[in-house]
Amino acid sequence: MLVLPPSLTQALRDPAARLTILVVRLGALGDILRTLPAVRLIRRGLPRSSIWWVVDDRWQVALADHPDLSGLVTWPRRAWARQLPSPMRWPAIVASARAVVGELRALRPDLVLDFHGNARSGLIGRLSGAAVRVGYAGHQAKEGNRWFSTHRVPAGARRTPRLERNLELVRALGLPDGPPPVGPLPLARAGRAAADRIVAESCGSAQAIAVVNPGSSAAQTYKRPPAALLAVAATRLAERGAVPLVVWGPGEEPAARRVVELSGGAARLAPATDLPTLAALLERARLYVGGDSGPLHLACAVGCPALALYGATDPVVNGPWGVACRAVFPEGRRYTGVKRLDRRAGDFEGISGPQVCAALDALLAELDDEGTR
Repeated sequence: MLVLPPSLTQALRDPAARLTILVVRLGALGDILRTLPAVRLIRRGLPRSSIWWVVDDRWQVALADHPDLSGLVTWPRRAWARQLPSPMRWPAIVASARAVVGELRALRPDLVLDFHGNARSGLIGRLSGAAVRVGYAGHQAKEGNRWFSTHRVPAGARRTPRLERNLELVRALGLPDGPPPVGPLPLARAGRAAADRIVAESCGSAQAIAVVNPGSSAAQTYKRPPAALLAVAATRLAERGAVPLVVWGPGEEPAARRVVELSGGAARLAPATDLPTLAALLERARLYVGGDSGPLHLACAVGCPALALYGATDPVVNGPWGVACRAVFPEGRRYTGVKRLDRRAGDFEGISGPQVCAALDALLAELDDEGTR
């Protein structure tokens, strides 16, 4: 447990305390969703406090209207990136930055929790004016982040699951770290009508659907499982009575069509989906199949069981959480939890179709067993 100022320590022990807490986790989607359970525990321990979250503008939709948050401070990264190439727009960037800093300082936070751990998140914490800024020590504090923190929590072993590492900040505050409260993700509500239309048009009267996702961010294409492996999973799902619905986002349509083609038509191609629609589809799906990307963790956040395929990323650090799941990775692969080393070790080579089917059958059997209890 951290040695914090006595007044703050006392307030953290008092459920009636009215602190203002600033959470910094800017992106990406999967990391935000894996931070949310820790923040929900903070809300449960301090129900009358204000909790504000600083998030990149690209991902603010994921946290909009969340009942455990008092509000969001949007870091306009995309907007600034669009303006930066034009010197004529630099004064607008400066004005926007001043406005964001003014918004941070107006909150007058008692405490900053830096779950991100890089230079940008550390600077945001410092600019907020908070006297107490809690971050990570060791390998989790990157780009000089530690120089911005006033208190540091050990990051633990390299192969610590990301969700567990986030909970360490909760424990360090002396707050209960029991199971996070269960509840719906407001993000999904906005997409339910669109999801209903997609299911009706693509799957007809099917009683069970499964969501198959071949994509990842453009910067992390190494996380995309081979279409052939996803097609094997889709074919087995169809044999087991579920309609595999292949979802895709910007730049992912060719990969999605390839999965459908290789499945021999067992899989159905969904139209392009935005984040709320994807969340709603996952909310009603029997199963999710895909790689280590944001949609995997979105599935976990809405309670959808998951079959996750791992190549160059560590299935322990980035594994599914909170749901029935199976992780498939190359047999004999030794992971380190160090990104650059694990990427050098190879991608999805070594994962076979029978291996995917065996994991899928085991997961479906578990779900069937739970359904009969």
